[in-house]
Amino acid sequence: MKSVSFRYDASQELSSLFNSFREMCNHAVKIALQGKPTNRFKLVMLAYERLKEYGLHTHYILSACEIAFSVYRNKKRKSNPRICRPFLKLDNQTYQLNHLLLRIPTTPRNFVFLALQGSDYHLSFVDDASLKRGSVTITERSVNIAFSREVELFNPLGYVGMDVNERNATASATDGWHHKFDELGEVVELKERYREIRANIARETRGDRRTAKKLLAKYGRRESDRTTSRLHKVSSEIVDYARDHRLGIKIEKLKGIRKLYRKGNGQSRSYRGRMNTWVFGETQRQIDYKAKWVGTPTHFVNPRGTSSNCLCGSRVVPRADRKLYCPKCDIIWDRDDLASKRIMACAVPQARLSKGSYEGERGDDGSNPPSRWGEVERLDREPRS
Repeated sequence: MKSVSFRYDASQELSSLFNSFREMCNHAVKIALQGKPTNRFKLVMLAYERLKEYGLHTHYILSACEIAFSVYRNKKRKSNPRICRPFLKLDNQTYQLNHLLLRIPTTPRNFVFLALQGSDYHLSFVDDASLKRGSVTITERSVNIAFSREVELFNPLGYVGMDVNERNATASATDGWHHKFDELGEVVELKERYREIRANIARETRGDRRTAKKLLAKYGRRESDRTTSRLHKVSSEIVDYARDHRLGIKIEKLKGIRKLYRKGNGQSRSYRGRMNTWVFGETQRQIDYKAKWVGTPTHFVNPRGTSSNCLCGSRVVPRADRKLYCPKCDIIWDRDDLASKRIMACAVPQARLSKGSYEGERGDDGSNPPSRWGEVERLDREPRS
């Protein structure tokens, strides 16, 4: 599944529709807090008659209940969660898309037409009859339409290991390809620059919340767009190489990173702020969905020991300038290069079938591997205590 964003010519009718739909969603949230439904279908039963009073098309009630149940389920510590931003969401049975003309309902038998702005990239999705259209989400700036298709994953001839750091991303493949992407360093510089811009806005607009909000939104969009474009360049190059050479992609499964940079951990405020804006999750997400779209298999592997052990399995000694020395092999490694090669050699986690059984890659003789993690390549074997 892939979401494609379109610019559109705004309509005056949408502003009142945005407000009505937001009020409907917040009303459904209140009903969910009182009735405590276990799924969104029960919330629809509880809220349907009351939400009909807004006079909107029936499908808006279903969408509002879906959004409200998601907010209710993920409310965390908020006792009274609310939806503040204006938007609309409709399922694929509610709207009609004729080339670049979008028709959505307002009230029963009344419609609004939106003229979408599309390039050749957008038309490749709109005019492709093999793609299935999903839900549509409309904001004040864009129309986002979900497209999906069925793709058969190919059997990879090898793998590309992907190591994501704060200032670079390093890829190593089994066919010898190796590349270091420095665009993530540009992302770090962008975020530092816009952090200073936000601080200046806060100082200059003290006491004028309306102007501050407008400027922060403007520069926030610029930061997001420029960050996303650089990440798209990195992820597209990796996925294109893996597809063209029939290679799978291995990505390190990073969990609990944000917990390392919380207040009270003995770190400075600026350091915590910098590390908590690290874009490793977005980089991995883009690689994952782009690879699935073209049929390239992706695996999230355990990254333990990828930067502390050599390919031979022995412990490495840290040196200056992100260098690592293996006394057994007498080799000096670049830390990022070693990590990407170790990730490339990591075992692929297997899909769990039932308690105690796993389905994974088969060996050359067609038999299932004896290990939970599948057949481990020789370079990944480590001594276990």
